Amino acid sequence: MTKKNKIKTLLITLNAKYIHTSLALRWLYVANKDKFDISFREYTIKENLEKIVSDIKSLEIDVLGIGVYIWNVEQTKLLVQILKEELPNLKIILGGPEVSYEPDFFLENWKVDFVVSGEGEFVLGKLLQAIQNWEVVNIESVSTRKNISNIVAQADLEELIKLSSPYQLDEDRADLNHRMIYFETSRGCPYSCAYCLSSLELGVRYFEMNFIEENLIYLINSDAKRIKFLDRTFNIRKKHTLSIYEILLKNYRENLSCQFEIYADILDSSTIEFLNEKLPHNFFRFEIGIQSTHEPTNLAVNRKQDFEKLSENIRLLMQGGKVDLHLDLIAGLPFENYDRFVKSFDDVFQLRAKELQLGFLKMLRGTALRRNSEKYNYIFSETAPYEVVSNDFISENELNRIRDAEFILDKFWNSGRFSQTMNYIFDNEFSGKYFQFFELFGEFYKENKFPNRAYQLEDLFRYLNSFLLTQNIDANNTLREDYYSNFASRPRGYWTDNIDTKTRKKLLNKISQDEGFLFENTISQYQVLKQATIDLLEGNRYLITIFNEEEKTRIKVVWEGEL
Repeated sequence: MTKKNKIKTLLITLNAKYIHTSLALRWLYVANKDKFDISFREYTIKENLEKIVSDIKSLEIDVLGIGVYIWNVEQTKLLVQILKEELPNLKIILGGPEVSYEPDFFLENWKVDFVVSGEGEFVLGKLLQAIQNWEVVNIESVSTRKNISNIVAQADLEELIKLSSPYQLDEDRADLNHRMIYFETSRGCPYSCAYCLSSLELGVRYFEMNFIEENLIYLINSDAKRIKFLDRTFNIRKKHTLSIYEILLKNYRENLSCQFEIYADILDSSTIEFLNEKLPHNFFRFEIGIQSTHEPTNLAVNRKQDFEKLSENIRLLMQGGKVDLHLDLIAGLPFENYDRFVKSFDDVFQLRAKELQLGFLKMLRGTALRRNSEKYNYIFSETAPYEVVSNDFISENELNRIRDAEFILDKFWNSGRFSQTMNYIFDNEFSGKYFQFFELFGEFYKENKFPNRAYQLEDLFRYLNSFLLTQNIDANNTLREDYYSNFASRPRGYWTDNIDTKTRKKLLNKISQDEGFLFENTISQYQVLKQATIDLLEGNRYLITIFNEEEKTRIKVVWEGEL
């Protein structure tokens, strides 16, 4: 960097996907854009690093600020290495949750100049001013190789809301309708879960309601499709929560969904009644972290939970049918061996929420569980995402068995593509033995070397049917219904092979000429030839399914006859 009056700064991060956006970059930008020559850009972890380097070099910047998270830390490390080799005078600042609690590690192991710990909106301005003036940096929450700061910054929210809105930037206007919009109404968390970085933030601070309302209305009117609220426990303060629900309902429009992270066991009956009575369908999605139903485990990680109350509230929400529910479990927590984890899984799965996310404990930098990992003999990956390998209670092999089951859970339950078949299985053949099903299917899937990627939808149906046959389960009818429910128009592929393509065409052609059949069922020759599938039932009976793409309906009729 050469000495000049005004330095040029770029803020970047590598998002996990293109649809994601970084609210942190936008806050940093609006807090400093009127004082410095500063801009921001977002990339993704799948982009070629050389192309990112080339793009950054073309901007001829003096300072680069990078947001570092668990999902991008490894790629960011390589990016920093390349940039410092090609631009040795470039000043690099790291920020974000991944670096905030161990700044010394990153300064010792990465070729960076500064690490900002915590909420850096106003800290960054002080640092840029010092760099611009060639001053020795001695700023709270800023670490250098000569001076490590253990202070994690918290921004003054009253000062933040005086800035230009990070939600209303001209740069974002064209993309709002096809990207995830992240929104915060508070910062901090009231709980102290030992595995979570939010436990390191003291207290909960709230943004002013007028600020929240103005920006939510802007986003709603801008045709945003998905708003994900970043609040760690959105419903911790009932008045605040209901006020925001009222804003969203008052300004409701179709094709908008809102996601919240909530604690279900602190919901009261009046809030549940409000949601079940007032909400339109497909408007709210709740993410509910349960993690474990084993009380010694919860106590070991400083987590308070009333599972009985939580379960009842989830059932009430599901009965209302208005809120989509996403429940979370974590494998690898203290005091939960394999059998006890299976119990937690079955406890939670029996609620039959739309999604159950089975995650594996991540030993995040700065968390109490990582600092005290020797207490439980944790072995975990030294590279992000720092997933647990084993501990005193569960072995590596047992965790790998759970991972195989997790793949099946995600593809065959969480996807929603097999709902009728799954519910039939769990209502009958595997009632109360939910994890056993996913475990057995996972073993079968692995033994048969079925692919974990690059498969077609009909392949998944064949794999599931093959497994069910080993369990003497005939789910042909529900599998067929599930398969067809994935299509608005007649599918090109078929998950069964009981009728070959040549025979199928001959049968449909013959049926299209059966005038009595067409008249009786009020269908046309065109519908049979162009919109219908045919499946063998038994004997000479065939199920004809007609797909009406315009009305998004399916007509099912039975034809009996021979070629």
